Amino acid sequence: MNKYRILIVDDEEDILEICADAFADLGHEVETSDCPLKAVDLLSHDQSFDLIISDSKMPGLSGQQFFLKVKEIFHGRYPYFFLSTGDLSLNYKQLKEDGITDVIMKPYDVDDLVAFVVGNQHLNNEVA
Repeated sequence: MNKYRILIVDDEEDILEICADAFADLGHEVETSDCPLKAVDLLSHDQSFDLIISDSKMPGLSGQQFFLKVKEIFHGRYPYFFLSTGDLSLNYKQLKEDGITDVIMKPYDVDDLVAFVVGNQHLNNEVA
């Protein structure tokens, strides 16, 4: 299994901790941020992440707004970006057309989340 450098952004501390531990237990390097604005600052100084998992509803910036900032910072070649949401009104097809790798529906079991992300076809089709 490939090992990834992962940034998880969510305003709920318990979700950050549980998800970070689950990915780290598999050998992935994980950073977390409880604020999308702090994550933007982090990414402007450190662009070595392979993938980002972001909540969709957070104070300061929505997950979609955060994604647009990520695209600006990385100048087009940005990390795989997974958006987690429970919002059924979002246009998932449009999100993917905009460049979001995939959408993770809440609520989720953390083991299912990890399996979904590391088993995602986009990551597995990556040319080494």
